[in-house]
Amino acid sequence: MNVEAAMRVPGEVIAPEIRPRPSRPWWLLPLGRFDARWWWPVGCALIVLDYALGSDPAFPVFYTPAVIAAAWYSGRTPAAALAIAVPAAHALLLTLWWKPEHLAMLIAATAFRGAAILLLGVWFRRLADHEAAMSRHIQALEGLLPICSFCKSIRNDAGEWERLEAFITRRSAARFSHAFCPVCERAHYPELPGGK
Repeated sequence: MNVEAAMRVPGEVIAPEIRPRPSRPWWLLPLGRFDARWWWPVGCALIVLDYALGSDPAFPVFYTPAVIAAAWYSGRTPAAALAIAVPAAHALLLTLWWKPEHLAMLIAATAFRGAAILLLGVWFRRLADHEAAMSRHIQALEGLLPICSFCKSIRNDAGEWERLEAFITRRSAARFSHAFCPVCERAHYPELPGGK
């Protein structure tokens, strides 16, 4: 028996230890949503930037951050649209405007980079979905809940008391069915066959 247990007064209620919520890694983008239409002007700006950089840019995957942000904040479709539209526009500019000497090789390299960035966008979307699910899970299951010692109602975020069943049902997929434990059945319904 440790010293704390020996010094404890009988019937004393000990509050559980509150653990701090783990912090998010610095490199993980904050959660949120942007309207997918917002990425149309971004895509157009990227195509204009691609034109300004010329047929052989020093950084040929300059649109990667935009694809990642579109995947994280708006979903797979805007990310895929950016990952396909910018290399397609680059290939079109190569074919119709710049007409370099090794056209087929440059178009193949552009297509390969576009496919790699598309996969990166899809992967970031899956990561965003996982992060959002984990955040919902943590919000639903963590925290110190003020609960009435008698009726077992829980005080919600608005400061109102609500039944335990309603509180848990709103925050999880759990559903309740009611029954009597043997002790309560004997105490409250002694006339029932199992209550004696």
